[in-house]
Amino acid sequence: MGEDLLKVFKEEISEQARKQGQQYSLPVVMYLSVIALLMGAKNPMEISKWLAANGKRPAVLRLLGVERIRLPRRSRLYEFFEIVDKAELEHAFRRWINSFALHDEYAVLAVDC
Repeated sequence: MGEDLLKVFKEEISEQARKQGQQYSLPVVMYLSVIALLMGAKNPMEISKWLAANGKRPAVLRLLGVERIRLPRRSRLYEFFEIVDKAELEHAFRRWINSFALHDEYAVLAVDC
């Protein structure tokens, strides 16, 4: 079984905002964005729509382990995509994907992006 993606993102993606100005968790926003993409969103506008429609559903809150959450609006979401360290995001995603791979020299894991 693979690693929990949210846990990986929290460990690998650093927060870019100062603590006193931080209203949202960058790893959580990236995690929800990945879920939105997996659910069919194709761009930041569609991710924003998915967040607005689904981000506060009880199942999503349980998945995050919280009772409530503040979600960014579309303009702020674009800022998150600008400030996230792309190398950290890629490393986290590769770590997560690799956790599903069999550690065998002949194993292959195909991922469609």
